[in-house]
Amino acid sequence: MQQSLNSSESDELMHLWHHRHALGPADMGRLYVIISQALQSCHPPELNSLGEGRQELVAQFIYGKVLRLEAASDEADDESAPAPAPAANTHSAPSNAFALCAYFRRYLIDCTRSASFKRQVSLDEQDRMEVIEAQSGEHEPPEATLAEHGLSTEAVHAAARAFIAALAPPERLLLCEGFGREIPGGLAGVASRHAIASYHYRAGRLGLVHHRQKKTGDWARTLLGSWITQELGIAIEPENLDAIRAVFQILGAEASCA
Repeated sequence: MQQSLNSSESDELMHLWHHRHALGPADMGRLYVIISQALQSCHPPELNSLGEGRQELVAQFIYGKVLRLEAASDEADDESAPAPAPAANTHSAPSNAFALCAYFRRYLIDCTRSASFKRQVSLDEQDRMEVIEAQSGEHEPPEATLAEHGLSTEAVHAAARAFIAALAPPERLLLCEGFGREIPGGLAGVASRHAIASYHYRAGRLGLVHHRQKKTGDWARTLLGSWITQELGIAIEPENLDAIRAVFQILGAEASCA
């Protein structure tokens, strides 16, 4: 049985839902709380087939489908894209937990289909990555692989420090504690300790998590991907795996000290 909503919460849910694409941080947080609490007892069978934690999938559902923060970010990045049709009327506003659970299950079904499709279309690229790793054996020293791209370890260290310093405080905390120091609890633990709102969206935009419905190659548009391709000049390609690995080693070292 789904967690029920009282009449006041139902009214609040419907009001926030109707205005969900123009909410401030406080109202956005309130909508997140209402939806996540209403979904506490919602356990569709698709949850077991996606290989991710339930809390993570609920966060993806809220930020990606309800609030559409990822879509808004992508549309802002692509100024030439035509204006999308308003999304507020995609579904009528749910007034109870049963309706929310139905929307959540529909999202999980879409995720399942997307994951199945990606396993088929990405197989060749994944195979190439695995072959490269298998053939490389002992990886080249960072100095050698970076030199192929006109970079030195000193230059990458300096670029990494500048990249970290330019991040907004929430993203910097997620990078330094979730990637550099790898403190137990993962990104969710970092967000909880520092009260970071919308942490899953922030981590996705930064490039620390993979969003299941993103297209192949979209990682290059994240903050980390853009830094590697534009600042360092390394294309996100399988043949550059060693150079990208060297960059991440350096970034991790700098993040652990920041």
